[in-house]
Order: sequence, then structure tokens, then C-alpha cells
Amino acid sequence: MNDLTIDNAGLALAASVYGRPDAPPVLLLHGISNSRDVWYDWAVELSDRYRVYTLDFRGHGHSGRAGRYAIADYVSDAEAMLAVIGAPTHVVGHSLGGVVAGALAQSDSALVHSVLMLDPAWYFGIPEEFARTVYPKRFALLIGMITQLREAAAPLDAWVAAVANTPHPSGGVFTDHMGHRQIMSHASALQRQDPTCWRIPVQESFAGLDTTVPFRRPTKLIRCDATLGAAFIDAHAERIRTVNPSLDIVHYVGSDHFPQRTYAFAERFRLDLEQFLRDA
Repeated sequence: MNDLTIDNAGLALAASVYGRPDAPPVLLLHGISNSRDVWYDWAVELSDRYRVYTLDFRGHGHSGRAGRYAIADYVSDAEAMLAVIGAPTHVVGHSLGGVVAGALAQSDSALVHSVLMLDPAWYFGIPEEFARTVYPKRFALLIGMITQLREAAAPLDAWVAAVANTPHPSGGVFTDHMGHRQIMSHASALQRQDPTCWRIPVQESFAGLDTTVPFRRPTKLIRCDATLGAAFIDAHAERIRTVNPSLDIVHYVGSDHFPQRTYAFAERFRLDLEQFLRDA
């Protein structure tokens, strides 16, 4: 693994690369409260067959802070990474990263080979659709936790404890459902994140996405369980098919928003990811 610094119009973006230079490239994109580190285990696992890139979006992880955090800005970060890769790339994105991946699938870019969207927040820019999800309440609680920890100048251990002990929609707390490395990764990402990312309401950050544009690249979407905090709910699956009637959608019944990180669904995600990369 090697760390990189990518320039996006003067903004420094942190990235990492794994695997052989001659292997097919894969770009892994994280969600709004995470960093590239959440993909570390998957990047290592894929690195014997693929050239894997992970990216910190602006204001996240070790990337620079910016004045704006609209969806178009996050898309431009991914486009800057793709320009560095310089070859048709499989793009895999979770949550916010899934939205960015979907926006890339709408384009005609020769640098986008195929796209896998994992529980994307695809309709968060439409107020009535955002309101149908659990995320207005969930983001309010998250922002409250972040604010409290920042005001207390809390050490990393306190951030880890806060994430680990957050109630999980399946019962228990998060540490009952995922390993310590993933808990630590999420806590560190929250501690590092630019608070400005949250100053504009999330739905306004996503409002620039045109969800009526069809996908122009081979695309697969994995959606999670609406009763357990999915960002992409049942009604969204119906809505997206009006634009992309042949879209391949897989439903993880019983999964929360993070199937790639939880004990219960990591193996299923592994199989779907491998099939996507093999067949796309």
C-alpha cells in the first residue's frame, strides 16, 4: 500500500493505492461520516487481483478542507482521482460514495467502466424523500454527538466509546455488530471531519443531483433494510426503476446501512462484490 496526494483545483486530497500497477483498477468511495480507511480490509483483500484505490473526500480523513461540500464537489474529487488512475475503472461507493458513483455512472466518461452503489443516499436531495428515511433524526443525533465531543476536546478514546456504544437498529450497540478496527476507523473519521460538512443541511448538499438522468455505465445497486436504517428505502427502488428499468438491484433484508462492515453481511457483500467485478 502506498499513500498519495491528489490535486483537485488546488485542494489536496488524500488517497491510497494497493496492488499491481498492471491490474484492473477499482476505486472505493466512503460515506459522509467516514474516510478511506473504512475500505482498508477490502482493498487488501482485492489487491492480489486488482489495482485498488481509496480516496478521502474533501473535508474527510486526511484530505484538505474546502469552502463547499455540495454533491458536485464530491463528484469532482472522484473525477480528479479517476484522472490520476487514467484507465477505465470499477467504481464502488457506499452511502455518499454511492451517490457519487451513481453520478459518475450518469456520465459518458471513458474512465468509468462500471459502478456498484451500496445503499446510496440517492434521493436525499429531494426533501420529501429525505423525510421518509430515518436520516433527519439520525443526522441530528450524530451532529449532537460530534458537537459535544468537539466542545469537550475529547481524545480519540472518547470518540471510539461513543461510536461503539451507539444503539444499533438490530439490537445492542454497534460494537456487537462490527469489529474494533471498523469502530476505530469510524471514530477517527468523525474526529477528523471538517465540521463545515454539517453546517449546510445534508438534503441541501445533495440537492444538485439530477436523479432523472439515466445511468450510462453498467450499474448495480445493493439496498439494505428500510426497517434498519437504510438510506435507499423501498419507495426509492420503485422510483429509480422509472428512470433505469433494467437496473440490477439486490436487497439485503435484515441488513443495516453498513453491510460491508458488519459480521452478519460481510460475506454476502464479498460475494456480490466479487461477482460485480468479475462480470461487469
